[in-house]
Amino acid sequence: MKGALDAVEQALGAIERAFLFLANVCLGLMLLFNAVNIFWRGIFDISITFVWPWTLLLFVWMTFFAFFVIYRRAKDITVEYFVELLGPKALHATRLFSDALIIALMTLMVVEAPRTLSSQVGDMELIPLQRYWMSVPLFLSVLLILVHFVVDLFRALAGAPERRHVASVPE
Repeated sequence: MKGALDAVEQALGAIERAFLFLANVCLGLMLLFNAVNIFWRGIFDISITFVWPWTLLLFVWMTFFAFFVIYRRAKDITVEYFVELLGPKALHATRLFSDALIIALMTLMVVEAPRTLSSQVGDMELIPLQRYWMSVPLFLSVLLILVHFVVDLFRALAGAPERRHVASVPE
């Protein structure tokens, strides 16, 4: 079981790095498109019409790609101060509870994904893509977060420390 969990962890780590790269590509393209647009407007006094919708799409994608990275790197907001005062058993119990809660929420989102995606029909404004493509990175992140917390739940049940409390976790 540990070997399978370690293999999934390695795969999640590789996907995390890929999603971080994609989020940065989205940010870079937003900056590039807007810099060109500002330059173009300064020289020719004409705005490039496709910049705004592509910037919006890239911002949404960047956010959704980063969604998985934030959870994976344990950069989400947690309030552990009072739980830590209650001791390691309380910390372990809240870990199990939060893992189960997140698994339930992510499962609900995965189950609803086909219905949500199928309701997003039509082309985006000035972008030759169907509207559902805006949400695809969200559901990919949701699925990966689900896998991440299932692995963490198994690790918690086996007594392994939480990733955010392990000093050797790479930033």
